[in-house]
Amino acid sequence: MRKKKEKQSTPQVQFSNEELIPSVIGIIDDKEKSSWPLILIFILLIGFVVGLPTITNYLNNEKNHEDKIISNDKKPDHVDETPTEDVPFYSFSDTKSIQIEGISFQEFKLEEKQIELQITNHSESKNYLINHKLYLELYDKDKMLLQRIKLPSENLSKGNTETYSFLLTVPKSQIIEFRLEEKKEDDYPSIDLKKENDSTYYLDCTKDNEKLTYQFNEEQKLQRITEIFNYPSSKSDYSKYLTDYRQMTSRYNALEGVTSNIVEVANGFTVTTILDLSKVDMKDRVVQNTLKNVAYYGKDTEGKVVYFELSAMNYNCSR
Repeated sequence: MRKKKEKQSTPQVQFSNEELIPSVIGIIDDKEKSSWPLILIFILLIGFVVGLPTITNYLNNEKNHEDKIISNDKKPDHVDETPTEDVPFYSFSDTKSIQIEGISFQEFKLEEKQIELQITNHSESKNYLINHKLYLELYDKDKMLLQRIKLPSENLSKGNTETYSFLLTVPKSQIIEFRLEEKKEDDYPSIDLKKENDSTYYLDCTKDNEKLTYQFNEEQKLQRITEIFNYPSSKSDYSKYLTDYRQMTSRYNALEGVTSNIVEVANGFTVTTILDLSKVDMKDRVVQNTLKNVAYYGKDTEGKVVYFELSAMNYNCSR
């Protein structure tokens, strides 16, 4: 007999009556991302591009202003070599005569190592060349200044004609045109003088056998001049020069504030002249007639005047 299978009991499933609570696994954002950040960046970029020239100009102006301040503080003013338009240029080949305020400049001759011209006074005043500082300026084909020559400051009576010659410091072949221009002392560029101490400044100028030392005060106004002149005994006219300079030192020593000594040495003679400008009146007629030296200046003359004018007379000045 088969055995009757035992009936297995199935456990009863129980259902909860609590409300079901959903679990959050993640959130899917199906909305499009905001475009405002991109728009803002784009607007800023456009603004930068549009304003770039203005920014650049501002920065350049600031730099130029700073450079100008530095330049004015640390460097002397440069010589403005740009020719002014109101002063005409002349060609040597075509020029016969130039008239300036009753003064005639003519007979220009450009030679290998010098330039020559004649000056005639047609006016009533004989002091024009003294009261007006005239310069002969030499230019190349591109109107670049090659050499500046100061014309003599001396009396020229009405109807009189004088011929002057000046050494060239540039090759004749480079000189194409010239100008005649009057310059005021205000036109001269400022310079930096050599500082000895807080109250003394110097400027040294040399030419041929002559050396001049100019001493300035703390305001850089001229106070003293020391000149040393050496003449070699090898020169054929040595005896004449020795006699002339002995007489000159005697005349100089007769002036108050002037000391001049001449000494013969093995290879020639040396003249040392010292001008104490606090005691020398350079406007006095006797002084002017005695101290006939274009390199002598009066008390309180500015250093830039000495430097500019002597440089235009072929002196080599260092400061």
